[in-house]
Amino acid sequence: MPALPPDLAPSARSRLDALLSRVWAFPPDEHPLARLQGRSLGPHRLLLLLGPKNNVGARYFQLCLVDPQGRLSREPLALGLHNTGPFPGYNWLELTRYDTDPTFDGERLDLAAAGLDRRLFALLSSLVPPGGHLMAEYESPGRRASERVLALGYPPVTSPLGYLLFRAGCRSFRDWYIAEGGREGPRKLQGFKPLDAADAGTKTERLRRELAELLTRPEAPQHGEWASTARRLARAVLKALEREQDPAARSRVP
Repeated sequence: MPALPPDLAPSARSRLDALLSRVWAFPPDEHPLARLQGRSLGPHRLLLLLGPKNNVGARYFQLCLVDPQGRLSREPLALGLHNTGPFPGYNWLELTRYDTDPTFDGERLDLAAAGLDRRLFALLSSLVPPGGHLMAEYESPGRRASERVLALGYPPVTSPLGYLLFRAGCRSFRDWYIAEGGREGPRKLQGFKPLDAADAGTKTERLRRELAELLTRPEAPQHGEWASTARRLARAVLKALEREQDPAARSRVP
């Protein structure tokens, strides 16, 4: 078993020792998720542990967050499942729980406000090849805005969670708002990465039309802040798509 990172605080070492004595283990170097080990989120670092496989062969994992003082967040940053296979659709990663506001000895870190949530989803997306997909739940308290935007029928990409998946490379979406048979767990949003350039072009154009149509409609005042959120993110997605098509614009982005 690999040694614990040497700069962990004593309390963090004790918690990790307890986890490693149960079903969790550090990933071997050849495992795809090992690429997340030690990666930075601003001044913080990721620490990944693997769990057992489920009944279809996907591997459970948990992501811990270590702050500059060597402390672990009070709860895991994320719990999830990862799967690989010979066909594109067999390759996916799901966050079954995601803590948007981890705390360290009572000190709260707002990932979105610090711009670290986009970095996290980019790292997760790097593990999923073209044609694969990412999924994340939106029932936890930190996903309230996404739950409301989706429940009101706005395009998935205009929810905060959908926007994160878009920035991570997804171009089409499925909202799992009704669990089929009770096996799918909490409500979640699924984002699909295009298989190739042709697939990307088709899905991007469909997305562009959907958002343009939304912005031509009058804003629904009864939807309050959620309508404003959806329209703001729709404009942000369209602007990002314009930059993708304009090399000169891309070169001006810091």
